[in-house]
Amino acid sequence: MRYTIFFIATLLLVCCNRTAPTLSIEGYNMAVTAVETEKAPELLRLHIENGRKAVDSIKAPVIGTVSSALTMRIDERRNSYTTTLMNFAADALLHEAQLQSNEKIDLAITNKGGLRSELEKGEITFGDIYNIFPFENTLVVMTLNGSQILQLFNEVVKKRGEAVSGAKIVFSAPENGISYAKIDGKDVESQKEYRIATSDYLSQGNDGLTTLSQGYDRKEFSVTIRDLMIKHISDLHKQGKCVEASTDGRIIQSTCQ
Repeated sequence: MRYTIFFIATLLLVCCNRTAPTLSIEGYNMAVTAVETEKAPELLRLHIENGRKAVDSIKAPVIGTVSSALTMRIDERRNSYTTTLMNFAADALLHEAQLQSNEKIDLAITNKGGLRSELEKGEITFGDIYNIFPFENTLVVMTLNGSQILQLFNEVVKKRGEAVSGAKIVFSAPENGISYAKIDGKDVESQKEYRIATSDYLSQGNDGLTTLSQGYDRKEFSVTIRDLMIKHISDLHKQGKCVEASTDGRIIQSTCQ
């Protein structure tokens, strides 16, 4: 009742007095933790705990193992602009996109900003993959010609690397663009068409990769990138294989001038 009276009084003050100051309201995000839930009413606390248990039961199952931690740490000693986690994500996307589309995919690209966690050595759970891929981005396969590919690679190096599979990109400085690029070990041909796998988010030209919005012959799939990663890891596990990745210099800054 007192909040209602306060609201009505404030509204009357604003409406009747044109010189009244502007009402300013500030807020902030507050994490829901065990400490905070202790202060909640018993029924609300029960709902929170039940929800937490349900989520934990979904996140807990093991889907695979990783032989070494996959991180977002750049290997500066090799002038490499990729990481083990970026390379794993891109390679897995390339592999799974070919299975989903039933066609040869030349290149896969996803954004490093979409990778929100890392993988520690050992068992991999559903929860681990949800932490890394929290968004509902879905798979898109499309075509770009070689000239557009080179333009896309220039955007990649200006962002100091992205998660790319199927290509090798060499540059001298981000502001200078690429020095040269290869796909499947061959120089990119300006008039040749290349099939690309990416996310629906990037396919719209977001996150600085505007050239991807020019893609044509598009195929959109309802499967999420996260589910593709889960499938890829689970398939490896069924084959008795661990998840592995390395920084192999697929995007590298040349020291030669």
